[in-house]
Amino acid sequence: MDAETVINLLGLEPHPEGEHYREVFRDPAVTAIYYLLKEGEVSAWRRAGAVEIWRHYDGAPLDLAISDDGEKSETQILGKNLAAGQRPQAYVPAGAWQ
Repeated sequence: MDAETVINLLGLEPHPEGEHYREVFRDPAVTAIYYLLKEGEVSAWRRAGAVEIWRHYDGAPLDLAISDDGEKSETQILGKNLAAGQRPQAYVPAGAWQ
């Protein structure tokens, strides 16, 4: 399934930083969103205001860079190929850069 089909089926909206997303749940403790990066799109380098849990459902692997200081980062690869070290989910600690 291509990105445009997923965007349409899930009702994703353009995000100000260039991605596509839709909030699907919110309460005082947590929010949940659908989030899609098309090929060639990148997410803005920003600090997480709260713990973020990233889950990979489909598509190409995603490199998720995480940094305590905003300069030196470690990359986790979200994807389906567990044998290659990819993982289906990762978390970003509150206050970390991503």
